[in-house]
Amino acid sequence: MPLIPVSNKSTKEGAALISVIIATYNGGHFLQQQLETVINQSYKNLEIIVVDDCSTDDTIAIVKQLMAKDSRVQLVQNERNLGYIKNFEKGCTLANGDFIALCDQDDAWHLDKIKKSYEAIESYPMLYCDSVVCDKNLRPVGITISNRVNCRNFNDPLQQAVSCRIYGHTILMRKDFAEKTIPFLPVIPHDWWLCYMATLHGGIKYLNEQLVYYRQHSNNLFGIIGSKRKGHREAGRMESGKQEVEKIKIRINAFYEQCPSSLSQQKQVLHKLNGCYQSFSLRNNFKRMFLFFAYHKTLLAPKKRSLLQQWLFCFKMFVKIT
Repeated sequence: MPLIPVSNKSTKEGAALISVIIATYNGGHFLQQQLETVINQSYKNLEIIVVDDCSTDDTIAIVKQLMAKDSRVQLVQNERNLGYIKNFEKGCTLANGDFIALCDQDDAWHLDKIKKSYEAIESYPMLYCDSVVCDKNLRPVGITISNRVNCRNFNDPLQQAVSCRIYGHTILMRKDFAEKTIPFLPVIPHDWWLCYMATLHGGIKYLNEQLVYYRQHSNNLFGIIGSKRKGHREAGRMESGKQEVEKIKIRINAFYEQCPSSLSQQKQVLHKLNGCYQSFSLRNNFKRMFLFFAYHKTLLAPKKRSLLQQWLFCFKMFVKIT
């Protein structure tokens, strides 16, 4: 179904059009609640684009029912399953707004999420907020994302090269920035790729407000600290360690290639990381471990760990890569 053209002109109040991209796949169980919190946002100048990845449940029926009530809701149905990364990429290419907000199918948003994010983004290419962790019934479990990870501004690509703890459902970004990140790499989660790229184009701003109710349930694609969950909608099973290592090698090489030569120190560190990630030779193992020790404050910036825990992590790099 083709998209209905939406004007990206500002409203009378001067508010920019913001495109909310919702990537769906068999999300009918929680989708209506999420969509209603998007539709009822206090910020009204929205286009809401649902990109469905060949769902076989009642996802399409739910979206169409809401389309009949709100003309801002639009539906695009993929002819073949793209997977969540490419599905979000497709949604970003369809956006007409000056800003893009990414949305998962199974959470719920604070009704001021878009308004507060838009008001706070300033000149940054990307902003993210905190989330309240909830159970499957959307009841808070007593922790937030910021309780588990370091939530702060990030402006160095090394801070996002080893781990990313910024979740797509919290992100608001500029459309002109998003265009620079396409194509998304299929071996890197879309939000990680976007966050790394944002550090190369002006940095990432943190809004210290809990604006998403982050639902945890058995079919979550990712857990609250980034670990994969069973029920992965594409693989159906956990990948082998060998496959995961190959993906990590591709990721670190891509990060090295994207880093501009003007960031000479970061480029040099990424070059060294890229080299010692290629094998588990004794030489590479020592080089990798020493690199982590030398730059642990930067490379482990997203992780909320004590100095001792950071050192132990560095020692582990002698026998693994991450």
